[in-house]
Amino acid sequence: MQKKNNEKGITILVLAITIVILVLITVPIVVNTNEIGELQSYTYFKADIDRLRESIEVAYLNVTDLSSIGTEYTKNMDFLAKTQNGQNVKNPNDGNKYYIINLYNLNKHLDAQIQLNYGRGNKITSEDTTDIYIINEQSRTIYYVKGIEYKEVTYYRLPEEFTEVTSLYTVSYDANGGINAPQMESVEATGNATVTIKSAPTKSGHTFAGWKEEGTNNIFNVGATYTVKKSTRFIAQWN
Repeated sequence: MQKKNNEKGITILVLAITIVILVLITVPIVVNTNEIGELQSYTYFKADIDRLRESIEVAYLNVTDLSSIGTEYTKNMDFLAKTQNGQNVKNPNDGNKYYIINLYNLNKHLDAQIQLNYGRGNKITSEDTTDIYIINEQSRTIYYVKGIEYKEVTYYRLPEEFTEVTSLYTVSYDANGGINAPQMESVEATGNATVTIKSAPTKSGHTFAGWKEEGTNNIFNVGATYTVKKSTRFIAQWN
C-alpha cells in the first residue's frame, strides 16, 4: 500500500512539473506572437499614412482648401488631448478644422484607386466616428481616430521624427489606375525572406502585363518568387 501511495505521489509530482514546464514554454511564444502582431499593425498604419501623405500632396499640391477631400470632422476630439510615447497627439501647428479623408474623392483627383489597410476609406457614412483617417486643414497632419496599439502606446499619428520600423519589411501593390490590387503583406526583415507575387488587378480596356518593382525595370509575373531585401512596392503594368 505504501508503495502505491509513493507511486501516486511521484506521478502527481511529475504531472505538476510537466505543467509548469509547458507554461514556461508557452507564455514566451504567446507574448512574441502578440509583439509581432502589434508590429505588423503599426507597419500597416505607417504605410497607410505614407500613402495618404503622398497622394494628398499630389492631388492637392496647390489647393489650400481641403474641404473637397471630405466632410468636416466634428465628432469626438478627445484623442487630440492625449499623449503618445511622451508627445502630444495634437500637432501644435494644427488649424481649427479637420476633414475626413474620403478615398472616393481623393481617387477622383488622382484618377487612381488608393487602397488602405485601415479606415473605412470610400465607405464612409455619417455613423463613422473612429475607423477613419482625418487631416488638418493647416498642418496637413493625418490622424487615425481609432488609434493603433504598439508596445502599450496608442498611436493616432506618426511622430515627426518617426524611425523606420526595421523588424519587418512590407510588400505592397499599386494597381496603377486599375482595381482589386492585392493587400500589402509583411515579412521579417532578414534580407532573405521570400514572397510569392500575388494576383493581377483589373483595368477596363487593358491587359495586365506584370508587376514592376518600383525604382527598377524588373517585371514579375503572378506566381513568381521574390526575395524581400527591403520594403518594396510593385506597380501594375498595362497594355
